[in-house]
Amino acid sequence: MNLLRRLLVVGTLLTAAASFAADAFQGKVSLAITAAKGKPQTLNYSIKDKKLRMDIEAEGHAMASIMDMEKQEMLMLMPEQKMYMVMPIKGAVDKAVAKAGDSTADIEVTGKTETILGYTCNQILVKDKGTVTEMWVAEGLGTFMGLGNQGGGGPFGGGKPAAAAKWEEALKGKGGFPLRVISRDAKGKESFKMEATKIEPGTLPASLFTPPAGYQQFKMPSLGDMMKGLGQ
Repeated sequence: MNLLRRLLVVGTLLTAAASFAADAFQGKVSLAITAAKGKPQTLNYSIKDKKLRMDIEAEGHAMASIMDMEKQEMLMLMPEQKMYMVMPIKGAVDKAVAKAGDSTADIEVTGKTETILGYTCNQILVKDKGTVTEMWVAEGLGTFMGLGNQGGGGPFGGGKPAAAAKWEEALKGKGGFPLRVISRDAKGKESFKMEATKIEPGTLPASLFTPPAGYQQFKMPSLGDMMKGLGQ
């Protein structure tokens, strides 16, 4: 899968979130992600007002996406090409709203708490077809918007693109942020782990949520343009 396809996969899956609080946490959360079939990944979640930026580094590649819930659009940044794409997300968000709460997983709030990086987290277990995912979820860090398929192998993880993991479905858009997630298969073997390594509250510059200077917009050619090209 080339980088452009990876970016498109991330952009599509990120739109599964339906809402973003204007008065939510502002700052950055750094996450370390490992999966049984993939390479370690670093993901930075930057949140400001109704904007979210995700920066992913893995296998020597970097990619970034910016979601603007007011404009209902996604910017996909391609640092290696110094380009960006603009993708409307209104239809995808509406679809996500309609499917909210459709998860078939068994969800248990255990009542246990743990402090991670200074934030009190509640333990939530998500059980589905033998798989058990342990989540430690904090309040006050904004709305969790999913991992863009990182929870199911990820664009860089070696696994094929798939729908969001059940634990993501259980949490997306519901007002809690997971600071630790551990998934184990039916045999108890760890298959996925995500853990916050740093939380940096603070004002973020507006420029972080716009294409960098020097980037050119990439537009997918229309069918008419492609037909013209064939006719030359």
